[in-house]
Amino acid sequence: MTPQYEVIVIGAGIGGICAGVKLQEIGIDDFLIIDRVGGLGGTWYSHSYPDAGCDIPSTTYQFSFARKPDWDRLFAKRDQILEYLEQVAAEYDLPRRMRFHTSVIREEWDDANGMWQLHTESGEVLTARFVISAVGAYINPKTTPDIPGLASYTGVSMHPASWDHEYDFTGKRVGIIGVGASTMQIAPKLAAQVERLDIYQRTPQVYLPKPDFVLRPWMQRLLALPGGSAVANGIAQTVIDSALRIAIYTPAPLWKGGARLVDAVGRNAYSGWLRIKVRDKGTREVLRPGFGIVCIRGGAGGDYLPTLNRENVDLITAGISEITPTGIRGADGVEREIDALVLATGYEVFSDPESYKPGTVIGRDGFDLGVFYNTEGLEAYYSTSVAKVPNRFIMIGPYSWTGTAFHYFVENAMRHIATVIDETRRRGATVVEVRPEAQRRFHADMLRSGRNLSYYLETRCEGSNSYFVNSQGKSPYIRPWSLLKTYRKATRFDRDDYSYRPAAVFDEATDVPDVELARG
Repeated sequence: MTPQYEVIVIGAGIGGICAGVKLQEIGIDDFLIIDRVGGLGGTWYSHSYPDAGCDIPSTTYQFSFARKPDWDRLFAKRDQILEYLEQVAAEYDLPRRMRFHTSVIREEWDDANGMWQLHTESGEVLTARFVISAVGAYINPKTTPDIPGLASYTGVSMHPASWDHEYDFTGKRVGIIGVGASTMQIAPKLAAQVERLDIYQRTPQVYLPKPDFVLRPWMQRLLALPGGSAVANGIAQTVIDSALRIAIYTPAPLWKGGARLVDAVGRNAYSGWLRIKVRDKGTREVLRPGFGIVCIRGGAGGDYLPTLNRENVDLITAGISEITPTGIRGADGVEREIDALVLATGYEVFSDPESYKPGTVIGRDGFDLGVFYNTEGLEAYYSTSVAKVPNRFIMIGPYSWTGTAFHYFVENAMRHIATVIDETRRRGATVVEVRPEAQRRFHADMLRSGRNLSYYLETRCEGSNSYFVNSQGKSPYIRPWSLLKTYRKATRFDRDDYSYRPAAVFDEATDVPDVELARG
């Protein structure tokens, strides 16, 4: 009848740490943060590949409640980011509330007792009044991509999410499949060690300049001044907010014409950048995207483009026919033998319906979140709450990305979640659930406000293989609101968009829930 915990948070990364801090702010100390890996930090715990680091300025990559002025570099490296997260967790006494190597395979709502049962891989069942899913934006690494023959490969294989530090790449022949954010950091380091590096590109990406440099002591002192770090972050937020406002509020006919102009100018500018960084004309040709220039999240490429000039590096775009026991056979029939294979093949993303497996989250009256998302599409009230799934919140859900660092939108999500939980307790209720009509109203607003973004991403980005557009042809990734509106609306919403009630009350004569009493 009584759950073990008031709140269980699934995930001990940036979102889980933020959740722990904000729960304490509303007076909840009875919570547990669990994670399937062996330590806190999420992405920054599991991703330790060569030169791993942030590709946005470190002045923006931090919590508003834990400013850090003394980053070593403008673009922080993995070890210092992880150290920062560990320090924040320790400051808020979170490690004693964390439990690792705990993988949840099924979440099941117990309506009679108003709590969640979390079934773990070990067979243990954990119970909580509320559940917060803080599993992040990139949920599961695609370690077994659908490439013919992959299972037959007999050499060393690894994914950036599980790097093999024992393997010596010196003098080896290496193949990397994928050209995204991981590869642009890994490739320059490996190229300096290996005999030959083959990089397999399916879709061109955009590699932007990376003005990285060491933050000198005087710079750190400036950032440490009262408001210094916040001002630096605010400048970046203002630039992003301005771009969002243009994309959202420009009249549709003007937007369509403007989008074509932006793409034409952007592609020409990028072609000029490629001429500066890449010597071979043929290589430059296959690096140019043929779709909208902002269809994919361009990364700060740093040393990646110059790496393609090296004699021991080949960029292969012919496609992959199959992976053999000793190498990779291209669509052109040529087999290239390799000693090691790096599968930089991406992740299941929060905006992909496939990320939500049927049978893993079962809400009220047998409602299956995975089935709903895979058949009906992705929607959630304020990106956090789903009707028929009481007392459960998603920190990074449909339409949650605001163009900023994760810290900003997980903080914003948690401001909403904490407000709802606090309101539930204030009313003396134990169960809270978003009303279906409120969820539909919010989703309709996302579609209406996001028409310009949808046009660009779903029309002009055809062929980009962008994770902004999912397998359903939809783009429930970006919140089509300004940053100011997103911030304000997180707490300024109609509290009656949720229903509040005690746990189900049973009729003593029939032992059947009195639904009217319980939900009234």
